[in-house]
Amino acid sequence: MTPESKLAAVARVQTFLDSRLEQRQVNRILHGFPSPRFWQPETISIADVMRQRDRWNHGSQAPFSLYVGLPFCIRTDPDRCGYCLFPVEVFQGSNQIDTYLEYLEREGNLFREFFHDVSPETVYVGGGTPNLMRPQQYLRMMEIVRDVFPGLSSETSITLEGIPQLFTLEKLASMKAGGINRVSMGVQQLNTELNQLSGRKQTAQHVFDAIRWCRQLGLQCNADLIFGWPRQTLETMVTDLEQLVATGVDHIAHYELNIGGPTDFSLNRRSELPSPGLTRDMYRVARDFLTSHGYSQRTVYDFQKTVDVSEFVYEECQRGAERQELWGWGFAGVSDFGGTLEHPGWSYVNHRRVADYYNALDRGAFPIERGFAREIGDLRLNTLFKNLQGMQVDRLSYLRRFEVDVYEEYAPIWQALIERNWCTVTAESIKLQGDGAYYVPLIQSLLSEERLEQLRASTVRASFAQNALIQLSNSERLTSNLPSTG
Repeated sequence: MTPESKLAAVARVQTFLDSRLEQRQVNRILHGFPSPRFWQPETISIADVMRQRDRWNHGSQAPFSLYVGLPFCIRTDPDRCGYCLFPVEVFQGSNQIDTYLEYLEREGNLFREFFHDVSPETVYVGGGTPNLMRPQQYLRMMEIVRDVFPGLSSETSITLEGIPQLFTLEKLASMKAGGINRVSMGVQQLNTELNQLSGRKQTAQHVFDAIRWCRQLGLQCNADLIFGWPRQTLETMVTDLEQLVATGVDHIAHYELNIGGPTDFSLNRRSELPSPGLTRDMYRVARDFLTSHGYSQRTVYDFQKTVDVSEFVYEECQRGAERQELWGWGFAGVSDFGGTLEHPGWSYVNHRRVADYYNALDRGAFPIERGFAREIGDLRLNTLFKNLQGMQVDRLSYLRRFEVDVYEEYAPIWQALIERNWCTVTAESIKLQGDGAYYVPLIQSLLSEERLEQLRASTVRASFAQNALIQLSNSERLTSNLPSTG
């Protein structure tokens, strides 16, 4: 690239950024690359995936994380707490969970042979609302997990998430007895008036009690808060943060509301949302408040109260470019088996309707709904997306794995970010700073723009081809039903 063309490319990036700074962000951080909307419903061959995985792991097992999904949530008005975009099913009674655990065990039995020599470094039990379970059901769930992964130890970080009003001292004690050592609470809002917009019945006291019980039992504790909430102001946000920090909670995830889909907040409360500029200010104020009160910023939205910042914390990101594995077990579980330059690997998701998940296991089939076989560029982008969530790209690690310098690969983009004081670049790393961390979804859009255009075109072609086959099939059926003229 000539100096003139590089300058022109940087100018195009700046124009792109300028046109979007005052637009509401779509948070794509947790999805990696590409978004599941580009995944295909064709059958994924687990045998092929696992054969390749054995080759990749020969002599050295990649870091392995386990996600266990539970699908059920209490009914709220508005539905899904007003904003949730995750697939869930309405909770109707504990017998649902007993049945679900039986199917979770069946899936575990299908995969046991593939993981006989693996012990997860981290386990995260998500949902849905996992703390809907009765005390004995936590013990049963952990028995099922240990049956597939007997190497789990007391040192393994095992997190279970839930909502504040459903935690009790008895439940938390049962979780600890089963080996769960960390709790993540979806608080979202401490302010009673704002919380009521979600239809939730929790109070601030529910939150304070749960944190106190965790401390009493020696459980680590995380609390999630959302900013950019309808009717929220800087003052109400800071008041919530002050109250939460006063509890001494170990970890605070403070993330931006993601508006979309047919949710109540998207359809009926857009006019009540803080402006994009105010939402950005909320990020800045909260970041500065938390870091000034002894919390280290570990990711774009994660703040950990710890003296040793190298201490492990559960994070939705990837540090470095080395190959990693994630197995999503259960309803809507997402798996990600990163590969090599020759075989870049796969992502896939389990069925997102409980009935479909059960039906597949009743047939003895792997309960997979759709997936994506990555090309090498997709694997690089997936790695880069996850590094950015951790606010730093390891240039040397990226170069070792992919034989490409990530700075040279996207030089005009990084240069534009440098000019905005959004990142710094050294020979070892690219580090986000200032508003660069807040605008990670926007940076991800820039980095993936060309590949997304290719995927959209491919999706359109596939849709046309599928429609043509359907029309041909319908035509053949119609012809076969016509009376003979012979």
